[in-house]
Amino acid sequence: MSTKRILLVHDDRLLTNLYREKLEGSGFAVDSTRSLEQVPKNIESKKPDLLILDLVLPTSGGIELIKSLRHDPETLQLPVLIFPTVLAQLGSSALKAGATKVISRGSHPIASVIDAAKTALGLPGLGDSIDAPLFEPDQTWLKMALEGAPESLNQMRHCLPGLVASAPDQNMLRALWALVHCFAEKAALVRNKPLAQIAAAFDLLMCDLNEMPEQLNASTLRTIGQAIDFLGTLGAPENLGRTKDPATSRIVVVDDEDSTLQFITAAMQLAGLKNECYLTPGSALEKLNGHKSDLIFLDVGLPEMSGFDLCCKIRALEAHIKTPIVFLTGMASFQNKAQASLSGGNDFVGKPFNLPELGVKALIWIFRGQLDTV
Repeated sequence: MSTKRILLVHDDRLLTNLYREKLEGSGFAVDSTRSLEQVPKNIESKKPDLLILDLVLPTSGGIELIKSLRHDPETLQLPVLIFPTVLAQLGSSALKAGATKVISRGSHPIASVIDAAKTALGLPGLGDSIDAPLFEPDQTWLKMALEGAPESLNQMRHCLPGLVASAPDQNMLRALWALVHCFAEKAALVRNKPLAQIAAAFDLLMCDLNEMPEQLNASTLRTIGQAIDFLGTLGAPENLGRTKDPATSRIVVVDDEDSTLQFITAAMQLAGLKNECYLTPGSALEKLNGHKSDLIFLDVGLPEMSGFDLCCKIRALEAHIKTPIVFLTGMASFQNKAQASLSGGNDFVGKPFNLPELGVKALIWIFRGQLDTV
């Protein structure tokens, strides 16, 4: 049987080299490119038996590429696999365009890619061994991944000026998403759940903003900047072992609107978190008195007393002197921001909410609490 040839389309060199090494170790011949424009030329010259495509590249066009392959008799039957994507809608669009399968990330991403490649080419899959770690991040790989992180984060920061204009640069928004997406892929392979969890949530936020750029506002821009900075903090070697799984963290939400509470609960679930909700300041204070929390979301416009006044009362409770408190507000004036700080709040997020943004914000403050940097 002749060696099956795979064409990889991925923007990150480190990840491309890793995928190539593991696929070649499984008996495949592998070519790669970072450019969608080069794919037709590579297909013509290399004659691959399988295409594995990352849809989150600095330039869009992956869906259009799949459609063009399916309209060409020469590539009509070429299997096309899609690297895992955080947005189900994006995967559905790829399948509708003619992709063969969207690869499930699974607990061992490298094994998932190899198994999907074998299955697509009619070869025996990994079977029960798909749960066996085909890749263990040794010190050399960790050093390359972690030492490259500051440069990746700086590249993300360089994208921000293009997003603060009255008409945000769509190309810069896409470029930022591609950088965050690659960072999240590498974080998943570092085998540090907190880092992987917040990077995945950030990936989802950028995916959402690329699909709905009208949701890009002062609040989301602030959260993006915070996420970039905090990834650098959390990914520092001295901090990698200091955080824990946030799934058991106690998150309290105080808002007098049921619809808002339902929305925030959905956002926490999306980020792998749990929360408890209170409609009034009195019921929240009764529960908070003597019960420690890891994060509190407070609506500014509450009945009985304002969120600012409630924050002052919470800060007077011994268990919540340092608990992170994030205000929920539709008021974005400097006066409100200053009042939030003076009343003891740590941060704020603007209404109307972006679902993934709330998850990113929650994870940042939970982990900051664990690192004692509140």
